[in-house]
Amino acid sequence: MKIIIVGGGKVGYTLAQQLSTEDHDITLVDNDAEVLTHADETLDIMCIKGNGASAEILKSAGIDETDILLAVTDSDELNMICCVIGKKLGAKHTVARVRNTDYSDEYKMLREELELNLVINPEMEAAAEIAQMIQFPSAADVETFANNLIELVEFRVLATDPIININLMELNRHLPSKILFCTVMRNEEVFIPKGNFVFLPDDIIQVIGERNSISIFFKYLGRISHKVKNVTIIGGSRTAIYLTWLLEEMGLNVKIIELDKDRCLLLNDVLTETLIIHGDGTDQEVLDNENIESTDVIVALTDRDEENLISSLYAHQCGVPKVILKINRQNYFPIVQKLGLDSIISPKFITATNILRYIRALDNTQGTAVEKLYRILDNRAEVAEFTVKHSPDLTNIKLQDLNLRKDVLIAAILRNKKIIIPNGNDVIKEHDKVIVVTKTGFLTDLIEILA
Repeated sequence: MKIIIVGGGKVGYTLAQQLSTEDHDITLVDNDAEVLTHADETLDIMCIKGNGASAEILKSAGIDETDILLAVTDSDELNMICCVIGKKLGAKHTVARVRNTDYSDEYKMLREELELNLVINPEMEAAAEIAQMIQFPSAADVETFANNLIELVEFRVLATDPIININLMELNRHLPSKILFCTVMRNEEVFIPKGNFVFLPDDIIQVIGERNSISIFFKYLGRISHKVKNVTIIGGSRTAIYLTWLLEEMGLNVKIIELDKDRCLLLNDVLTETLIIHGDGTDQEVLDNENIESTDVIVALTDRDEENLISSLYAHQCGVPKVILKINRQNYFPIVQKLGLDSIISPKFITATNILRYIRALDNTQGTAVEKLYRILDNRAEVAEFTVKHSPDLTNIKLQDLNLRKDVLIAAILRNKKIIIPNGNDVIKEHDKVIVVTKTGFLTDLIEILA
C-alpha cells in the first residue's frame, strides 16, 4: 500500500519504522530537516520537506495515488486540515491524531463532517490502558479481547511463586483454573513455551483466559489484590485528565501533583472533584507530605521520562502496591523493568499499534482481517484477534492436524459467548473469534498462521 505520513515526531517515526518493514511504500513529510535526515538515514522510506497541509507538497508526495494519509503532527488543527485537503486530492483513507481534550466529545462529528476514516487520541488511549491496569493491580499489563470476555495478563515471576522449577505440562495438571501460558521473556529473549518449559524467577509471562480464571490463578500464586481506592497521579498532563475522568467513573479517589501553577489552576477548573496539589512530584518531601505510602496506586505522567522514573522508584521503595509510569523512549524499557517497574505505558506505541491494526484490516478486505492487535514484550511478539469467515483450510480441522507456522500459538477461541482455551483436539469454526500469538512477524489474515 502507498502511505503518506505527515509529521516525523515520535509517533510518525515509529509508524514509518514499523510500516516500512511490512512491505508498504512509505513517504514521510515534515518541516524539520533534522527529523527527515534521521529518518532517511535509518529507514528505507522517501522523505519530503514541507508543510503537510500544502496541496503542492501533498501532490509532490503522490497524494492522488495514496491509499492512506496519516496526519500525526503535534497540531490537531493541522492534522485535520491536512486530511481534508488530502481527501479532496485523492487519498482513499485519512487518519488524524487529535489530542486536545476540547475535542473529546466531538470525534463522531469530526469523522462525519471532515470525512476522516479514523480519529486517534494517544492520551485517551493511554488513559484507558492505565485504567485497565488499575482494575487488575496484580498484573503488570492487561489487554482485552473478544468483547472484553478474554484477558491477556502480564506478570513477573517471583522466587516465591509455586510455578517455578516445574515443567509446563506438569504445572497445567495442578492449576486450579483453565488458562494458557502464551509467551515468556527471559533475558530479553522471547519464547512461546512448550510442555517441557520450566519457569524461573524474573521471567515475564503473558497468560490468557477469562477474568475469573485469571483471578483464581493469581490467588494460586498468592497474590491476592486489595481493592484500589486511592490513586495519586504525578503530572497534570492531558493523559492525567482523561485518566481522572475514567477513575472517577469507577468511584476512585484521585489526587494530582503538578509543578506548574497555571496548569494547576486549569486542572482545578476541569476536574472539580479532584484534589490538585501544587508541587514537584520528584521531590521526596512533597511525596512524603502527601502520604505517598498510603496510596494504592501511583501513576507518573509527566512529560519527562527521567522524572517519571525518579517518582516511580521512590514510590516503589515506599511500598506503594501498584506503580505505573509513562515512558516514551523505548531504550529505557529494559532498564526500567530491571529496576522492578513492570507497568509501563507508552502513548506513541499505543497510537502506532492502533493505526497498524487499521491499516492491516484495510490491507485485507477479502479475507479474515485483524480486528484487534497488540504488540507485547517490547514489540518482540504480537497478539491478534480475528473473526473467522469462510476458510475451509482452517475450519473444522483438529488443531493438532493444522500445519501451523513455527512460533504461532492459537491462544483462545470464543464461540457463542463460550470461551475455549484450546487443546489439540479442538477445531476452529466459522464465526468464531480466534486470538493468535506470534513472534514470527505480522499477520494480516488468519490464514497466514499456516506454514
